Amino acid sequence: MSRSRKLHRLSNPDSAERRAQRMLFRHLRDDTNANRGRMARRVRELQLLLAMDPIEFEQLIARLMESMGMKVELTARSKDGGVDVRGVDTDPFRGGNVIVQVKRYRDTVTPSAVRDLFGTLQHDAAATKAVLVTTSKFGPSSHQFVSGKPITLINGSELVGLLKHHGFHEVFAPAYEEARTDAPADAAGQSEIEVAAEPSRLLLHWTGEEEYDIAALLCQGNRALSDDHLVFYNNASTPDGSVRLVTGYEDANACLMVDFEALPAEADRLVVIAAADTENHPGATMGGFAGPALILEAGADQDAAVVHLADGAESNIAMRLGRFDRDDAGNWDFTPALAGYPGGLRQAVVAYGLEVAEEAPAAAGA
Repeated sequence: MSRSRKLHRLSNPDSAERRAQRMLFRHLRDDTNANRGRMARRVRELQLLLAMDPIEFEQLIARLMESMGMKVELTARSKDGGVDVRGVDTDPFRGGNVIVQVKRYRDTVTPSAVRDLFGTLQHDAAATKAVLVTTSKFGPSSHQFVSGKPITLINGSELVGLLKHHGFHEVFAPAYEEARTDAPADAAGQSEIEVAAEPSRLLLHWTGEEEYDIAALLCQGNRALSDDHLVFYNNASTPDGSVRLVTGYEDANACLMVDFEALPAEADRLVVIAAADTENHPGATMGGFAGPALILEAGADQDAAVVHLADGAESNIAMRLGRFDRDDAGNWDFTPALAGYPGGLRQAVVAYGLEVAEEAPAAAGA
């Protein structure tokens, strides 16, 4: 088999393309119990917060603080100095002067924003603690930075929970109404993928803040059909479209669309692999791949099938999650078949007979 230029990009992916695959509400990865209705509702709830006017959103946070027993002051936008709301908590044990910054973000809040708030806190003589509230999420670097500091980070999912706990259900009323009136979701319509038959959605969820990619390899036994039959971040579909990587599928950490009826006749195995995103997060391993679950949604009239898998290990950069095998009757069954790959996705596909071109050395003087 010729060495694949496409597989060469395993070690040289397009960063912009990879970032485009990171989805709006990826922090929903904490929902590994496959309660799809609750997850879809949470997406709608967060979208409502994102659609709010910035002033209205700040006022909502101020009202939330007041409902928690705090005395609150909204700052003037021209003189806020990085502070949107100030509050005084009179509780004798946990009380203090609090400065709050709110960010209506779709993407992960950068660590620099967290560091800037800490700088504001240090230069504010009256403040004793700071809170950063967002509609999105925070990465591991941000959580590591605030450890031991008087800073609290509240992500979008936690914010929705706080608002509901303190009685702000009216904020989310449109989401509940939408859930009651929505027609059954159409898989092809949501993913904007044309398929010949109703496909299955293979969803991957995990807990934690780390980013991972999903890959699928069509095989005959333990041999890949070809490098074109590896679906991953640099090859979004098999040649016939029977397996496609779905980017922008709202409430999944990662998603593949699989039309089992349309898979090539010679294919009797579909291998599913997860890999650390070492391009955007150098040094990343499978160590943060905690509580993983594969969810197969086979159609509107069928219940989702859920398989909970073992956590990843620091020693690996990629991890085979399992495989679908076709029996003599043409039925596909999933078998968890965990295996770790210290060499990442490259090592995983080589194990199935693919050859990966080595990265060309940089030219002298480059």
